[in-house]
Amino acid sequence: MSSAHYRDLLADQPLDVEVLSRERLADGFRNFEAVTVTHEALDGARRIGPLRRELLSTGSVVVVVPYDPVLDAIVVIRQFRIGAALKTGHAAALELPAGVVDPGEEPDAAAARELFEESGLKALALERCFTMLPSPGLTDEYAIIYLALVDASRLQTSAGLADEHEDIRPIAAPAGRLIEAVDDGRIENGFLIACTHWFARKGRPLANGLAASLEAASEAG
Repeated sequence: MSSAHYRDLLADQPLDVEVLSRERLADGFRNFEAVTVTHEALDGARRIGPLRRELLSTGSVVVVVPYDPVLDAIVVIRQFRIGAALKTGHAAALELPAGVVDPGEEPDAAAARELFEESGLKALALERCFTMLPSPGLTDEYAIIYLALVDASRLQTSAGLADEHEDIRPIAAPAGRLIEAVDDGRIENGFLIACTHWFARKGRPLANGLAASLEAASEAG
């Protein structure tokens, strides 16, 4: 086995990158850009490039895991997705409430807003849990994942913004059955898979702590 090298540490690491140019190729639902860069080689002995990479310019997004600890249920949503329609035929895909952080908007506020717009539920408590880059070779999308405590007994059968052509069906999924569906390969949405695996390991203890804090604040108030 080779001697330890800092590049073998199990964590994302910095790399010296110089952006030479950034060009907008097309405006749309997601903007399309081309970036030309040079970057340091992993061994630090040379530079690589110039090289050009095209990407979808998305920026920061929020993804919410809405959990009802009383019902032990996670609220998922079903809506049309073009990628699923073209690739798998399962256009009515399952996913979590999510959306882009608007300019000037704080991520916490965006998470609460997207949760309400896409499920009709208000967050009783909201906790930032982890971040992820869903496809860094394709897009600069940077996802901030939240756990929200909700009262799923108030869930309606439809949600979404009409002016954004959203046709959404919220579903209160028993947490155990959702975990099984992901493990069985019946769900292919990347955020939902990642968040369900995270929830299976860490979600309930964190939710219980948030619920206890809410109860203590209510008693104190």
